[in-house]
Amino acid sequence: MNKTEFTDALRRALGKLPSYEVEQSIAFYSEMIDDRVEDGMSEADAVAALGPVGAIAAQIIAETPVIPKAIAKANTGSRTLNVVLLVVFSPIWVPVALALVMAALMVYLSIWMVIVALWATVVALLLCGPIGIVGLVWCLATGYPLTAAWLLGCGLAAAGTGLFALFGVLAASKGLVQLTHSFARWIKGLFVKKVRGSEQAVPPCAPASDLPAAAGALHPATPCPG
Repeated sequence: MNKTEFTDALRRALGKLPSYEVEQSIAFYSEMIDDRVEDGMSEADAVAALGPVGAIAAQIIAETPVIPKAIAKANTGSRTLNVVLLVVFSPIWVPVALALVMAALMVYLSIWMVIVALWATVVALLLCGPIGIVGLVWCLATGYPLTAAWLLGCGLAAAGTGLFALFGVLAASKGLVQLTHSFARWIKGLFVKKVRGSEQAVPPCAPASDLPAAAGALHPATPCPG
């Protein structure tokens, strides 16, 4: 199999993936083949070293985000027909899309509201100390010593509780902030391909020297055993 046959087969195997994903993959593997040929390999050997087209395509498809993959599968191949279907089914997919967006937004806002509520509670407890002292002075000045003592005791107790709660709220806030970041990354992962050191599939046992110079840092090769 030569380079042209390989790229044609890979394009067919990628099927209805978004065109930019297909072209990006074709460009990457074409450059990899060219680099191997420049290093002295024959074109057929360079193609064979990449591995089966089906395995490469399967890995690329698996790495494609859910939303672009779903849109690509719904693509009829005709722009006019795609527009017609979008308009016809808009009473269904528009409300569903809006509901999903609002649900994601509400989850994100809810997490931050919990953080705000926790800190508001801690601040209110800590303020009870100064308020108790003010109440003590006021009640003593107006002739209510028992009430003054009670206010001071309640204020100090609440402030002490706030101090203890402060450490727990700090830890909880860090965890909730990390949760919001994880949730945001999950939402982003539905639309954008995750970058885990590579943007496309790299065939197993590909020597690092065989990678394109521009893509070597993005596509680390898996070392061959033994």
